[in-house]
Amino acid sequence: MYITLDGVSRQYGSVWAIDRVTMGIARNEFVSLLGPSGSGKTTLLRIIAGLERPSQGRVLIDGVDVTELPPHKRGVAMVFQEFLLFPHRTVWENLAFPLRMLKLPAAEIEERVRWVVGILSLGGLEKRYPNQLSGGQQQRVALGRGLVGRPKALLLDEPLANLDRELRQEMEVEIRRHQTALGIPFIYVTHNQEEALSMSDRIAVVRRGRIEDFAARTEIYDRPKTAFIAQFVGRSNRFEGTADAGGNRLATRCGARLALPAPGLTPGSPALAFIKNEKLRLDAAGTGAASGPNRIACTVKDVILRGAYADYILAFGERELNASRPRSERSFLAGEPVLASFAPGDIDVFDEKGEQAA
Repeated sequence: MYITLDGVSRQYGSVWAIDRVTMGIARNEFVSLLGPSGSGKTTLLRIIAGLERPSQGRVLIDGVDVTELPPHKRGVAMVFQEFLLFPHRTVWENLAFPLRMLKLPAAEIEERVRWVVGILSLGGLEKRYPNQLSGGQQQRVALGRGLVGRPKALLLDEPLANLDRELRQEMEVEIRRHQTALGIPFIYVTHNQEEALSMSDRIAVVRRGRIEDFAARTEIYDRPKTAFIAQFVGRSNRFEGTADAGGNRLATRCGARLALPAPGLTPGSPALAFIKNEKLRLDAAGTGAASGPNRIACTVKDVILRGAYADYILAFGERELNASRPRSERSFLAGEPVLASFAPGDIDVFDEKGEQAA
């Protein structure tokens, strides 16, 4: 591993913001630290950068213990949510500034700035000031200022939070492309699961200062390890209930009966089940049995169009379910009765502690 956190903790008074985090990041990986506000992900990033010192544990970069080193001696760079560009300096001057602080020769500054201008498509903007740039252009300059020092790793703290949705999606593609081309680790902090899923090789889900799971993005999304991840990543329908005598069916409080993918629950024990919105299949009422395990008779309350997909809000007794279906499938209208169904393998099941059960 190129970057290693070994039992890292950070205490503020009586509060442990980071609690015994151990993880390793490879040289060419894009890793996202994903979690809700206040989970500790930014504190973790700042510890790697050297802006915070851990109360316990070590930080190693390329095999060297850098725990006691200041930020400028770690060989990493950081990009913040606010672009922090100097308004009175041109693009070129903003990019050259950190190199001048290092007192590099003028020829080397010229070469490095031209390199960053080239890889970030900033050609023709060198003489402009920040207020003459679009949000996306400003973001590229902020990235360039981080990359111009040719760091061992680039740390990004919610850098796209202030951009509109369309521009943010464009920048996600750009950032991922630059990371792949540069071959250095990018560590990206976000509370936005779409950003983490679109860019990352692996995702570390952070909750209450601990790593809930650290795995490939497909693993995090398709096979959540805990109930928290199942609820936080993706959009899911949540069911609470009690396991039957065989431990492979769930009698839910709302009246639905769920056949689980495999036995794993203690009979009679409380459990949680999650079914992602896109796993709910919809058929016209009267198609097959109207009730039974993993079949729920509903009524369409509303339909929300999302481009190639439609989100259906379904009434089931006193609660709502949500389904997301391609618009290429049969469409349904508000007020229409439908049958929602799903396979046992589509269900993520957790015991009363929120741990994976089946």
